[in-house]
Amino acid sequence: MKLKHPLPTTVIGSYSRPKWLDLALLNRKKGLLTDAQLQEAFDHAVRSAIHDQELAGIDYISDGELRRETMVYFYSRNIHGFQFDGKLRAIGNLDSHIRMPDPVVVSKVRRKKIPMAEHFTFLRDHCIRSTPKVCCTGPHMIAKRAENRAYKTDKELVFDLADIINAELKRIEAQGCRCIQIDEPVWIGYPDEMGWCVEAFNRTVRGLKSFIAVHVCFGNYLGKQLFHGKLESLFPAILGVNAHCLSFEYARLGFWQLDVFKKHQWRGHLCAGVVDVKNNVIETPQLVARRIRKVLEYFPADKVILAPDCGLKFRPRALAFGKLKALAEGAALVRSKL
Repeated sequence: MKLKHPLPTTVIGSYSRPKWLDLALLNRKKGLLTDAQLQEAFDHAVRSAIHDQELAGIDYISDGELRRETMVYFYSRNIHGFQFDGKLRAIGNLDSHIRMPDPVVVSKVRRKKIPMAEHFTFLRDHCIRSTPKVCCTGPHMIAKRAENRAYKTDKELVFDLADIINAELKRIEAQGCRCIQIDEPVWIGYPDEMGWCVEAFNRTVRGLKSFIAVHVCFGNYLGKQLFHGKLESLFPAILGVNAHCLSFEYARLGFWQLDVFKKHQWRGHLCAGVVDVKNNVIETPQLVARRIRKVLEYFPADKVILAPDCGLKFRPRALAFGKLKALAEGAALVRSKL
């Protein structure tokens, strides 16, 4: 896939989730809404997310992941072998007080149907100026956010999940998708597993023809970081991924992390996080432009894609929109000087 122009902008995946959407889900459970009415609420929320991203000037957009309960439960609820009676468990290794109930793997996982292709079709049909992309939670993330009672090792579970996700991604490609991002934020917490994580990633994307990116960050739940560690701990193993693009966060934790590319050469693209999603300050385009110029000290403009650090799910809509607009305007400032 040829990128639209130097320094294109994109999103990492999720967009500001409206409270009324959660209320619609609650009212459906109470019998106050029909399935059709709930579907209408989801469609309205996704159209709004599309409108905001395009109005902000973003080049490659998602559906905001607004139809997904969470980036993990959406998958485990749609794969045979998961049961939802797990205990509360810490998310990440930074703060044990940040907890969620984990699904439980009670039998060998089998493909059911993950409705990503259907969601992509809606996004594709409602895009006007932007290019639609699909963001998909990777098999390692799905496995690590579950209690494994069925497999001898997590590696076996992850490899089976990789086969399931691969089949769904091929369904998405059949609907015309040419831009796929795999999210593996928990890699940062398991650097000792990177060797077989890369194997699982390559199994997940085998046979795909899309532009493939892998996104790794330090976690983002309720605007909080979930993992401690360093991006350099993923190298050199991560360079073995069959991907066109590595996607990392930099705005919040510092552009010094780019120094890893002085030691390890990456010939593909870099998707650089240049907008902080964990604060309630809308960056100025000038600040975003300064951050972009730091990235250009390491990579040429035709190899750089620009994004927020992570998803915008936990930011109010006006703030999320403002950050995306600053991203697009900051990119335009730098692009005009190339």
